[in-house]
Amino acid sequence: MRAPAILRSLGPKLVRDILALCAAVSFVGLSFGAIATATGLPAWAVVAFSLFVFAGGAQFLAIALVSAGNPVAAILGGLLLNARHLLMAAAIRPFVRVASLPGRLGLAYVLTDEAFAMGIGWFRRGHRDLAYYAVFSTVLWCSWNLGTLLGAIFGAGVQDPQRFGIDFAITAVFVAIVAIGVRHRADVAVALAAALVAAALRLAGASAVAVVVAGALAPLVAFAIREEQP
Repeated sequence: MRAPAILRSLGPKLVRDILALCAAVSFVGLSFGAIATATGLPAWAVVAFSLFVFAGGAQFLAIALVSAGNPVAAILGGLLLNARHLLMAAAIRPFVRVASLPGRLGLAYVLTDEAFAMGIGWFRRGHRDLAYYAVFSTVLWCSWNLGTLLGAIFGAGVQDPQRFGIDFAITAVFVAIVAIGVRHRADVAVALAAALVAAALRLAGASAVAVVVAGALAPLVAFAIREEQP
């Protein structure tokens, strides 16, 4: 299925949601580019970081820890934070196994929270082609890297770029993911359970594992709800 046909099959509301999500990701990428260059990294290194890593939150963590003189902690923290990708990859594997090995590697490279949420929603609506996931995740990759490039070029002279609301921008992206992905009451229950667990762990001082634990709990809640339904 070609990209125009995919867009027509989604309907105008979902297309607007996708475009809004990509715009939000571009803004977060812009903030990352500005924050990373503010730590003293050259613009080319910041752009290359996004091109080859493409990890969003893990990139912010790495920049903060490296600038504080803890490169080993940056590596370990990135691995721990991105451990949730194992769960996402396992969930999406039944739908992508038809692709060739190079194709699966490419799809794995662009696997993010946003791409997973939109892709799994596409498959849950009964679709089995990979074009939507490939197109959306590629557009998302372009949005992130374009934002990083602009932030690295034009944000180098900005003092304290975090004051422009980067924390809220990241939160807004994830709220948008949930809002787009929720379709049934069970989805609401899973989202609330994951949010409560993550918030509790963060308040308890275990923010490093909050995302991983909440991500591991969410499938268990979904399974429990499914078992209770007649």
